[in-house]
Amino acid sequence: MTFNRRIVQRALLVFVLAAIAAMAFSVMLGDGAVAAQSAALELVDNTGDAVETTDPAAPTPAGTNRVLQVLLQGTIFGLLLALASVGLSLIYGTTGLSNFAHAEQVSFGAVLTYFLTTKEPVGLPFVPVELTIGIPLVPAALIAIAVSAGTGWLQDRFLWSPLRRRRVAVVQQMIVSIGLSLALLNLLQWWVGGRRLRLTTAIDQRWVLGPVQVGQQGLISAGIAIACLLGVSYFLLKTRLGRATRAVSDNPALASASGIKVASIVRLVWILAAGLAGLGGVLLGLYEQGTAFDAGARLLLLMFAAVTLGGLGHPFGALVGSLVIGIVTEMSSLWLPTDLKIATALVILIGVLLVRPQGILGRAERVG
Repeated sequence: MTFNRRIVQRALLVFVLAAIAAMAFSVMLGDGAVAAQSAALELVDNTGDAVETTDPAAPTPAGTNRVLQVLLQGTIFGLLLALASVGLSLIYGTTGLSNFAHAEQVSFGAVLTYFLTTKEPVGLPFVPVELTIGIPLVPAALIAIAVSAGTGWLQDRFLWSPLRRRRVAVVQQMIVSIGLSLALLNLLQWWVGGRRLRLTTAIDQRWVLGPVQVGQQGLISAGIAIACLLGVSYFLLKTRLGRATRAVSDNPALASASGIKVASIVRLVWILAAGLAGLGGVLLGLYEQGTAFDAGARLLLLMFAAVTLGGLGHPFGALVGSLVIGIVTEMSSLWLPTDLKIATALVILIGVLLVRPQGILGRAERVG
C-alpha cells in the first residue's frame, strides 16, 4: 500500500466534488423549506414588519459565520466518526466481515465512562448491587478504552476465531454479528436505561476563533482524535506489525505463506478496532454533551457509509470517507431539516459510488 501524488489528488478531487454535490443537493431540496419558514416567520411577527431573512453565509449576531461554523462542526464530527470507521474498515480488510456489532463498541465506551464517573448509584447487569464510583473523567475514559479493547480480544478469542476455524461463511458471520449487535444493544439499555447520560457536569466553555465558535470539549475531542488517527497511520505505515496488518488485508494467503501469523494479526486488529471504537464513543459523548445506550447504533449507517465511500478494507479511505460524511451531514442542515442529514449523506454516497464504485481510495478490480 503506497501513496503517490495521483492518489492524493484523486482523494481531494472526490472530496471536493462530494462537498459541492452535497451543497447543490441541499439547495435544491431546501428552497421550499426556506420559503415556508420565511412565510411562517412573517405571520408570527408581532411588530407588523416583515421578518428579514439572512443568507446562510451571513455573519450571525455573535459575529460568527454560519457556513464556516457548520463546516467546523462537520470536520470535528468526521474526525470522531473516523475513530470508529477506521476500526470497522480494518476488521473488514483482514477478515471480510461487516461487523454490525461494532456500533455497540462505540456505545459501550461511552456508557462505561458514565458508569465510572457518575455520582449516582448505578447497578451492573446480572448484579443486584448498585455502585457509586465517581472517579475523574480522564482515568475513567482510559479504563473504558482499555476495557473496550479487552472486549475486542474476548470477541475474537471466543466467537470469531472459532467461527473462522470452522470455516463459517462470511455471510453467516455477518448474521451472527447482527444478532450480537441486538443482544448488546438490549443489554446496554437494561443496564443504564433509555435516558440521556452526561459524561461530565462541567460547563463547556465556548471560544471564538475568528469567524467560528468552538467549545472546549469539542476542541479537545478533535485534538485527541487527530493524535490517535496520526498514531494509527504511523503504526500501519512504519511499524512491522502495521506492515503485517496491511499485508494480511491485501492477501491473507500470501501473508501466511510469507511467515506472518495471520491469526495473531487478526486478533490485534480486533483489539485495536474495539479500543478505537470505545475512544470514539467517549469523545462523541463529550462533544455532544451527552450519550445514550444507542449512541453507536445511530451512527452505524454513517460508519458503513464512510467505509464504503473511502474504499472497503482501506483504513485511510475510511478516514477520508468519514470526513466527507461528517461535513456533508452538517452542511446539509443549513437548508434541510436535521432529520434529513443522514439521508443527504447516503445520497452523496450513492452518487460517488456510481462514478467510482471502488470508493475514493479503493483499487479497481477485474470481475469475471
